[in-house]
Amino acid sequence: MSEIFVVGNGPSLKNFDFNYLKDKTWIGMCAGFRHWEEIDMYPTHYCCIDSVVCNHHRYKILDMIENNKCKSFMICGSLFKSDIGEKLQSYKNVLCIQQYILSQQNPFRYLIDYCTGSTSVLYGYCLGAKKINILGCDCEYIEFIPECVELEDKTLKIIKEPENNPNYYYNKYQQIGDIYNKPNTDKVHKSSWWDLRNIILLFNILRDLQVEVYNYNTTDKLDEYFQRKNLNELK
Repeated sequence: MSEIFVVGNGPSLKNFDFNYLKDKTWIGMCAGFRHWEEIDMYPTHYCCIDSVVCNHHRYKILDMIENNKCKSFMICGSLFKSDIGEKLQSYKNVLCIQQYILSQQNPFRYLIDYCTGSTSVLYGYCLGAKKINILGCDCEYIEFIPECVELEDKTLKIIKEPENNPNYYYNKYQQIGDIYNKPNTDKVHKSSWWDLRNIILLFNILRDLQVEVYNYNTTDKLDEYFQRKNLNELK
């Protein structure tokens, strides 16, 4: 595989034409399926490793698996212990990030902090991509939007339909009843991208590879990790 696109759900993709990805290999994330259903186009691979988000959307994730919407699924190990765990175990294309982390000579074993975005890039690396293009991973979250409340366990819940969600390109990405983790941008997301950058540098040396990673974004939040390019450069 020469090239893979890692496609997040950040607002920088507000006007992006997803038809560009029709003939591309790409990884989609988390609740992006709400938009994919609308445009009738699914990613080549799916990733969601946030245990709270995975659990909340587990039936939709299972539906995508059973209907072969994607070639592979990288998910959180907690789902294998849930009420759909037995079904998940029957699919060889359903992968558990915790098992990857325990694998010898696997880049995942060097992860300290990780989020779905950084995990998706590392998964693309493990799939053998020579060039990885990151889209929509803005790393610029508003931690609490007015339409959410904090629950006793510190997770967040959407209690009102966001009319203009500042954290996502698709306003229907979060809906009433959704439960999710506080983004913790500085403590989790930024440190996970730092770990990812270092792992790729290390394994490029160890395996004598020259895998290039580019960030097509409108924010500078990942500039210290990867070279940034303009989204309009994609043709």
